[in-house]
Amino acid sequence: MGLSQPNRTLIIFGVVHLFIFSLFTVLAQHFYPDPGGLEHLMSLRMLEGQIPYRDFVSEYPPLALLSFLVPGLVFRTPLAYHWAFATELLIFDIVALVLIASLAPLAKISIRKSLIVYTLLLLAIGPLLIIRYDLLPAMLVLLALFTFIKGRTKTAWAVLALGFTAKLYPVIIIPLFVIYHLRRRQYGQLLKGGIVFLAVLLVLTGPWIIIDAPAYWSSLTYHLERGLHSESSYGTLLLVGQVWGMTKVEGELTFGSWNLSSPLADRLAGISLYASAGFLLVVYCLFGWQIWKRSKAGPETRLSETPAAARLLQYASLTVIVFLLTNKVFSPQFLIWLCPLLPLTAGRWRYIPWLLFLAAGALTLYVFPGHYVGFELFEPYLVGMLAGRNLLLASAAILMALPPRPTQEVVERGHPSGSPLDIQGGG
Repeated sequence: MGLSQPNRTLIIFGVVHLFIFSLFTVLAQHFYPDPGGLEHLMSLRMLEGQIPYRDFVSEYPPLALLSFLVPGLVFRTPLAYHWAFATELLIFDIVALVLIASLAPLAKISIRKSLIVYTLLLLAIGPLLIIRYDLLPAMLVLLALFTFIKGRTKTAWAVLALGFTAKLYPVIIIPLFVIYHLRRRQYGQLLKGGIVFLAVLLVLTGPWIIIDAPAYWSSLTYHLERGLHSESSYGTLLLVGQVWGMTKVEGELTFGSWNLSSPLADRLAGISLYASAGFLLVVYCLFGWQIWKRSKAGPETRLSETPAAARLLQYASLTVIVFLLTNKVFSPQFLIWLCPLLPLTAGRWRYIPWLLFLAAGALTLYVFPGHYVGFELFEPYLVGMLAGRNLLLASAAILMALPPRPTQEVVERGHPSGSPLDIQGGG
């Protein structure tokens, strides 16, 4: 018996991604200084018996450190480690491929098209894709959404905890789960999910707290103490103002990134957390409005379940974009967080956000790393490129937040297929 068409498609894209990751690994050696060097160094320290947080400073959560350690268990030289690290990321990528193919029908997009879009988005990231571990938390966010949609809600909450111990940002997905549980009056599942999340979090972080609590907490406060990143929306806005003679800032290398320093920059860094919370609250309210509006359209049947799944995927993408644009730090690799989610976007003009992201990725790839010194010197055209990158992403976010067309609403409400979101219970 031959392979089914979806399986053949997955195998083809798996081979294509193997080639892409191999190519990026070679290119990274030429375009990036010491690719994977920091991860390699931390891996060697752990293999020497040093304990993270206590014996050496690390701003990375426990699961991130584990992803650094695994390639080092077999390969110790820098080049071999870099290839092993890229192979590890390829495994995360293959998992993402399978998840995207499984979720694509819920977003009313063909499997082949969704995988093509995902592949193009990765290409827009460039070799940066395999020198940072951000594909791990991105894959875990998608896995959490997949298991939640499949009705295995406790598993979803556990995976989300894993994501939090890899990169912290997956915590912004929690309110989407909470809103859906409340909408369906699944109070028991919400309570169980919260308990599972905290239990997994405790298992993964408890040992470090026991060993050296102050050192571990400093790895978390590190992110709160960071200044205003020059590539953030706030930073590029200030730099554009400086180019136009309206503001004046200085750049400095702190916390491992190029940050801006001025009274206004410091104030913006201070309020960025509140601004991010406010904008995310708007997104959560929009998601809740969509969920509750649909619940009033008719009796609680399984007919509206597929749109509910698509809406969850759409707002997960929107949540991540809004967080990127309102956070005080926007490193180039953060764009990887969107790659597994955007192919599943089901908004009114889904093609436009895809194109906007491709353009945003191209601008980022041009500036970093080849022309980043010029950006640090505030060259106007490079400042304009990253400011334009952020504007493109903001435009994508606005389009994704628009409600579906009235005709689309009617079709969705009467769709004959049900989504596992409502068919199944807890997991």
